Amino acid sequence: MAVSNTDLRISFRRAAWLIGIYALAYLVASWLDLSTTALALHRPEASEGNVYATDAAGYVSAKAWLITIAGGLVVGAFLIWSIFAAGAVTDVWLANPIRSWAKFYVNPWSRGVRDRSPLHMMSFVIAFVPLRLIAALNNILIASTGTAPLGKLVGLASRATSPTIGFWIVLAPLFYVLAIAAAPVAARLIIWLRGGDR
Repeated sequence: MAVSNTDLRISFRRAAWLIGIYALAYLVASWLDLSTTALALHRPEASEGNVYATDAAGYVSAKAWLITIAGGLVVGAFLIWSIFAAGAVTDVWLANPIRSWAKFYVNPWSRGVRDRSPLHMMSFVIAFVPLRLIAALNNILIASTGTAPLGKLVGLASRATSPTIGFWIVLAPLFYVLAIAAAPVAARLIIWLRGGDR
């Protein structure tokens, strides 16, 4: 779909809807993750793999919720930026959102990459919800069977490195893959925000 300069304005009504729906999805996914974490930790052999939500005594629910709220504010800011920068995303990357990831860059706010960085930022924002849902599913598996794939991988990586490095060795690639998978959805949302599919 060719987009003219007059179509590059963002619909503020659609942006408000997207932000509201995303905030709800983020809160529900976060609640599912954190509530199932507490459920999984009832098993004596279970331990929390997220080093940021623990202290010397173990899992700290208030700390996990504080991180979730702070993370929500950061993710929300990224969503808002990606919405208002969506007009800069070129048609070639909207038509080929997966392929857009082949061009590496470091600074997503650089003007030189604005032709695709808002698409990627929105993809990462979207990916955060399924990441939390995968964590919740992992917690349910731990609660019911005592073990789960993510927990095992984080445990193996942590034993070979450290708990923090082990956490990121497992979660960072998973998050990146989810963001790439979310790119077509992000592209459709950007087209919709720009007034497409009226």
